[in-house]
Amino acid sequence: MSFKIAIGLSTRKAIPEAAQEAALKCVSQLPAPGDASLALVFSTPDFASAGLLKSIRQALKSNIPIIGCSAVNLITSEGIQKEGVIIALLSLANTKISCGLIETDKNKDPLSGAQELGTGLASHLKGQRRQFCLLFNDGLSENTSGLIKGLQSVLGVSFPFIGGGSSDNLKFRQTYQYYDQRVLTKGTVCALLAGKLNFGLGIKHGWRPLGNARVITESSGNIIKKIDGQNACYLYEDYFAKTIKELKKELPRISILYPIGVHLKGESEYLLRNIISLNDDGSITTQGDVPQGSSIRLMIATKESCLEAARQAALQVQVNLRDKKAEFALVISSASRAYLLGRQAHSEIKIIREILGRETPLFGFYSYGEYAPLGSINYYGQTYLHNQTIAILGIAQE
Repeated sequence: MSFKIAIGLSTRKAIPEAAQEAALKCVSQLPAPGDASLALVFSTPDFASAGLLKSIRQALKSNIPIIGCSAVNLITSEGIQKEGVIIALLSLANTKISCGLIETDKNKDPLSGAQELGTGLASHLKGQRRQFCLLFNDGLSENTSGLIKGLQSVLGVSFPFIGGGSSDNLKFRQTYQYYDQRVLTKGTVCALLAGKLNFGLGIKHGWRPLGNARVITESSGNIIKKIDGQNACYLYEDYFAKTIKELKKELPRISILYPIGVHLKGESEYLLRNIISLNDDGSITTQGDVPQGSSIRLMIATKESCLEAARQAALQVQVNLRDKKAEFALVISSASRAYLLGRQAHSEIKIIREILGRETPLFGFYSYGEYAPLGSINYYGQTYLHNQTIAILGIAQE
């Protein structure tokens, strides 16, 4: 077999014991743990420390690269874990991996920093067929769109990325990224994979258009200034018949239930944008860029449409794997989806298992932003920062 996976979870309270338990569970599942190619580590925020990564490294007794991040909740085959650390060891026989990071650097332009990172990643894989890039960064960053564009300028506009923004305990204060034995804040970590690898991507959200299409007539990055020539906030003032002051009090609920859907030329799926703030000058700040001239709609979802989106995303993975059985699935789901689904959040995981197979191990986290191609079938779509979306990476034997 060219691909092997081992997953270990621990919910022990003490960080060293939790790290050791999760790592040793992985080691016990692989016939040759020293042959592992990459370790992915996700943990809830209370576990984010250099001690966690040091203990994992000691237990693995290996110098394989480690990347990952903090998360409000973890995703496992058994369901959602609200506390703990989870590790996945990937053993990829015919695959080369190049890892890199961007440290906290407020003085560096996000685009140029990402270009440097992309160039460094690619330089270690010359002559290799690049397959996809795992990407985890600060989910509170307002520079993620620029980060992705910078990486794409080096690796290719249609090159597939899969990943998500690290999250905290819904305080929206600070998140953490993991690289070997280092814990970063406001950083970015990547793993570029090349060689022979059978993988499939799936991404869906389940939100549907509401009302008439409108046009962004003035915007700058992630700030929408004018829609159809009027102050951007009028979009919500008109629909809800409320003032900006009244809307601000309901912003968390409105942002999740009624995000903005951006229709991009050449793409069939709407790109969702969470509302970060409704500003006193009438502008709207979103999580992610909204290009001037874009056609937009208000969007709405139900629990049923969200769960159907999870099913469709898993089916996309199956199509892209050419119906070969997934040996492993990385699942990154928006923290907003968990909020909307409430007690039914576990149903999303159950549906994915039913599609991919109950024997397929699932591993992942709830994120502040998801990264994947907008049109994932055959990877023809460009990777974007998504909101309120579920993204799945499946890997199968060749």
